[in-house]
Amino acid sequence: MRASVRRSIQALLDGTDMVTMLAGAVSGAVAGYTYYPATYYADLRLAATGAVALGGAFVFTTVADAVLAPLRRRFAPADVAEMRAAAQTRVAEARSVAVPSGLGEALDQVAAAAEDDAACRAAQAAYRIDLSDQLLSNPGRWRGYTNGEATYYLAPGTVLHYSREESERGIAEPRYTLLAADDPTPVPITNVRDILDDLAPRARKTAEALDAVAPSTV
Repeated sequence: MRASVRRSIQALLDGTDMVTMLAGAVSGAVAGYTYYPATYYADLRLAATGAVALGGAFVFTTVADAVLAPLRRRFAPADVAEMRAAAQTRVAEARSVAVPSGLGEALDQVAAAAEDDAACRAAQAAYRIDLSDQLLSNPGRWRGYTNGEATYYLAPGTVLHYSREESERGIAEPRYTLLAADDPTPVPITNVRDILDDLAPRARKTAEALDAVAPSTV
């Protein structure tokens, strides 16, 4: 169905709401004023008439909503979807994010977002092992991956790895491990001091190896 026809029908439905509400209010006002008991205070006639008018408007609109509900479901969803799509497009454009022209571009955007999300989660959860809020909490230093994991470059051949694993209680919790090229065994990291304790011996070994191959100046 063409959008113009759909909008016309929706406008008629909206107009029907207004007419129904006015009809209910008028009917209630007439009934309230006409059948107001003569034995009651005359000063309360207008107030009672207004109350009955509101009640009439409510009853009429409730019945009309029930009767017109199938038509509203038939013609409203497309308009709502169009409005939501237009709103999402405006938000994306305001954020300088290109609106994807196809599924391929959408997949690329989601993949990039997943990588950024993993990097941010790794940085945000780093307070568990580094309360200094200076080194590991910078998401720009983390490289995220689409599987939700991330790595933090520490030194040549050494990275800090982030992942999420279920605990004994079945709750997914962040896990940090140290990975080194010369040692395939992951080292669990629970404190930034653990990183220092692992890197310091490596640094000494590297320095000793350089000293061993350096030409003698004697």
